[in-house]
Amino acid sequence: MGFKDKIVEVISSRKQKLMSFDEIAKYMGLVSGFDKQALAGALNDLVREDKLVFTKRNKYTLPDNTGATKCKIMAHPNGYAFARPINGEGDDVFIPERNLNGATQGDIVLIKIMGKKQKGFKTRGQKSAHGKKEGEVINILDRGYKTIVGYYEATAGGGIVVPDDTRFADSIFVPANKTKGAQSKTKVVLKIIEYPTRTRMCQGEVIEVLGDPNSYKVSTLSVIRSFGLIEEFPDAVLSEADKVNVPVSEEQMKGRKDFRQDLTITIDGEDARDFDDAISLKMDKEDYVLSVHIADVANYVKEGSNLDKEAFRRGTSVYFPDYVLPMLPKVLSNGICSLNPNEDRLAMSVVMKFDKLGNIKDYGIYEGVIRSNYRMTYTEVTKIFDGDNETKEKYQDVVPMLEKMAELAKILLKRRDDAGQLDFDLPEAQINVDSEGKITEIIKKPRNLSDRLIEQFMVITNEVIARHCSHINLPFVYRVHEDPTPERVTSFKAFIASFGLKLLAGNEGYKPMVFQKLLDQIKDTEYSKPISKIMLRSMQKARYAPENLGHFGLALKDYCHFTSPIRRYPDLVIHRIIKYMLRGELTANKLKVLENFVVEASEQASITERNADEAERAVDDLKKTEYMADKIGEVYEGNISGVTDGGVFVELDNTIEGYIYKEYLPEDRYIFDETRYMLVGKRNRYMLGDRIAVRVANVDINTRHIDFEPAVIQNQ
Repeated sequence: MGFKDKIVEVISSRKQKLMSFDEIAKYMGLVSGFDKQALAGALNDLVREDKLVFTKRNKYTLPDNTGATKCKIMAHPNGYAFARPINGEGDDVFIPERNLNGATQGDIVLIKIMGKKQKGFKTRGQKSAHGKKEGEVINILDRGYKTIVGYYEATAGGGIVVPDDTRFADSIFVPANKTKGAQSKTKVVLKIIEYPTRTRMCQGEVIEVLGDPNSYKVSTLSVIRSFGLIEEFPDAVLSEADKVNVPVSEEQMKGRKDFRQDLTITIDGEDARDFDDAISLKMDKEDYVLSVHIADVANYVKEGSNLDKEAFRRGTSVYFPDYVLPMLPKVLSNGICSLNPNEDRLAMSVVMKFDKLGNIKDYGIYEGVIRSNYRMTYTEVTKIFDGDNETKEKYQDVVPMLEKMAELAKILLKRRDDAGQLDFDLPEAQINVDSEGKITEIIKKPRNLSDRLIEQFMVITNEVIARHCSHINLPFVYRVHEDPTPERVTSFKAFIASFGLKLLAGNEGYKPMVFQKLLDQIKDTEYSKPISKIMLRSMQKARYAPENLGHFGLALKDYCHFTSPIRRYPDLVIHRIIKYMLRGELTANKLKVLENFVVEASEQASITERNADEAERAVDDLKKTEYMADKIGEVYEGNISGVTDGGVFVELDNTIEGYIYKEYLPEDRYIFDETRYMLVGKRNRYMLGDRIAVRVANVDINTRHIDFEPAVIQNQ
């Protein structure tokens, strides 16, 4: 038994589960300074390895003894925070400022649940979320901020950086020899040298000077850096990508199913450069035979290679209005891995036969080779479905297949609707920018049959793959979306009661169909969007997991992500597993390795996905504030999209959201109704979904915040 193992055994065997350094040394018979020095080093290692917890009372214990949960800190500018479980299970936990114990935004920590917060609890005048469990940070495992982006001002002794992220409340001192020549009033990236304490200011070193904060590109880059995202790939990764980016050879095609004679197309957005799915459809009497071909990225990104390690680290591609950070180098994502038209490409292919009711009669999974005939866009396919003669003439040999695809897509949509899949139908913003990164317009992203056709074909493919691998019990990465918790359902029912609505459970409880019936009931009403948003918030977060837990939102027992391996790491892992299966290479040793790896891959993919989502939202918010910066005083109409104790959020028709502080509302004695999301006064009432006219009062690009004030629309 090693020295560190003995330490763990000592603590676990003692009745007192908390032991000080001196108690451990005494129990182990360590007297000399050398032995105690070795003990100190071993204890530090065990804490770093999460095998021991060092409490704020300067004692050591096992993590299980603390009832601790591993979480990520999501701080609030007002001082408090929420702790989000790393494994994605359970709700966020409220952490009052007094219980943070030095933890800051993004830190990975162990927390102990203290119980429910008391109703009406306030921190710096702000009410925390009603009903949240309250916790305390008992150990900081890893710092979230190793670098930070901020606004630099030179001082006599060096410089001061004010972080862009207001959740990191402290300014940071930069010593004179650590400024990298930064000039005042520029954006910089800092490496944190010393974290703040109650008696010491945070210190950092400038590692990159971004430039003028008023530049559109610098503002986007600032957000990208604040989430730890990097554009450049290491040289070793780029070198590997160049070596494998070669035309498909006859040797590579041996043993593969050849689909090159099938009429095959890709359908993507106008700006797409990487095409990782292609589709083809034939009729077998009354049956539809759909082939879905997915880029065989696993053929080029080998397990354990530099490319693979970098893809694992990134986890996902990240999409911004004026920028894309790909998971793979562009030479691959836009090159040999992309299913470009009129070029031989390797694919993982799923061929499915459907009857006229959408039931799957048969399917096959293959390593294939394809040759896409056309690169089509959603706009072009929509024009064909709308009867545009010019577009139909251009794609005359594709139109009959597209019409049959539309038939099948509608059948599959009906099956999904009958099963109770949730369709929130919430509008997404489409932010168009020019070459400089300046926004030219913000519109609601269209959602036509062409979009839904691809969506349904990918969903059914993902379901088939997940079901197949689940039935033969392969190690796997599932896309899971668990049932909403009873607490969230109860809270949501109380909220909709204010609209005179009920959520009626069926014989099997609150299944997806129950929620979808409510969405159908409120469709096209003024409160459809806010209720849909609150319903969405009442759901658990979808995540990746090695266990097949089902997908509540899609009303599916089996689901995974298989169809986008160019931009998502879980899809790449699944491709590898399927290739091992098809080739008969799943040895006992390989299965054991995969069983361990899918756990690690699921956790990493969930973390990187959340980080990417937050970064994308932050850049969208930035672009929206930049767009509104020259519109101070202009009047718009929108709907109340959120209500807090301090005011109301209003979402304009173009999806831009701003805030009206309570003091700018008509004078009244307002009371915040947390259950019904209402501000109620003696003369006025503000409720989710209400239509309201607003004037743009202030726009703060740095904090990505827009202030509105009530306005009156003058008759034209």
